[in-house]
Amino acid sequence: MLLKDGEQFKFTIRKYSMCCRRELKIIRNEPNRVKVKYITSKKFKWGIFASYNNMARCMQVKFFHDEHNYYVRFRNKMVNVKVIAEHFEATIGDHPKMKLREIQRRVSSEMHVNDNMTRCRRAKKMVKDKLVRNFV
Repeated sequence: MLLKDGEQFKFTIRKYSMCCRRELKIIRNEPNRVKVKYITSKKFKWGIFASYNNMARCMQVKFFHDEHNYYVRFRNKMVNVKVIAEHFEATIGDHPKMKLREIQRRVSSEMHVNDNMTRCRRAKKMVKDKLVRNFV
């Protein structure tokens, strides 16, 4: 698998983490190398490693150990305020008076993550600030 750069690789890993409901952690985060592991249990050996390939001039996955016999998590540290704001930018932009409980319910149903009100409040504020800057 070839990717443009480390940012695109990390974006792909975040999407995979949300989709499969796995709690992953970026272990090595350097400009030319990125390593990700499953952090909830030590006995499961899921992992992926990508590094920059000079011949292809892009990031290439060098190692991928895919073992999916572990349980689903509803807490994911990769789903932060920025990810929530990007995911719900259009929705909050269309409905700026949406209640925080509604945003929290949508995060739970669409992203499969139990989230707190503070993150939802910060995400809503980020989207509103971005919209205000676009119209000024």
